[in-house]
Amino acid sequence: MKILESDLPLFPLNTVLFPQARLPLQIFEPRYREMIDRCLAEDLAFGVVLIKEGNEVGAPAIPHDIGTIARIIDVARLADGRMNINVAGITRFKLLERSTERAYLTGRIQLLPDEDVDLAKTERTARRTAQLFKEYVAALRSLAESENDEVKEELQLPKDPTVLSYSIAASLPISLSDKQTLLATPMTIQRLRREAAFLERELQLLRLVSEKSDQIRDQGSFSLN
Repeated sequence: MKILESDLPLFPLNTVLFPQARLPLQIFEPRYREMIDRCLAEDLAFGVVLIKEGNEVGAPAIPHDIGTIARIIDVARLADGRMNINVAGITRFKLLERSTERAYLTGRIQLLPDEDVDLAKTERTARRTAQLFKEYVAALRSLAESENDEVKEELQLPKDPTVLSYSIAASLPISLSDKQTLLATPMTIQRLRREAAFLERELQLLRLVSEKSDQIRDQGSFSLN
């Protein structure tokens, strides 16, 4: 797979792709069919960038300047010319310059490889954030009353702090702007701390919701007796 730092094909979307994450895409616009055909023919990666101004369809959108390199992992071609593809996030990049010379947007980029994490300094934050995420998932399951033998299994999270930070970021039900902020956060420990702060707030809200549900259920039980 080749990454063209001077002429990277760009796919502006209303979504944020994180490294290590996967994303299904349906390709139907002629310009993006052309882009994906080129990527397949030349074994090229392309960049997924969140739209800052504009729309996915129509005139070229203005993207945020931090995105993720995407590698195509499988393709299904449909009879009408559309394609269903799955991509995997590889690494972050910074968009330095955009070009509209082709039918689709391209850009000159700078790759943003992840830093060598100091495990001793990051371990405590990573462990705390992972535990908060497990408590958050458990609280959601409890509220949904979906606890069965399958979901009671221990949630397995990545051990690597950077991969963990991306995995949690991709899973959090937060706004696109908040996800973009996490993607643009340069240091793993900073990303983990921001995720921990969000999870603490969400856990407080979920506890309040659970307490209120228990009160309503108890009042209903009392009125029936």
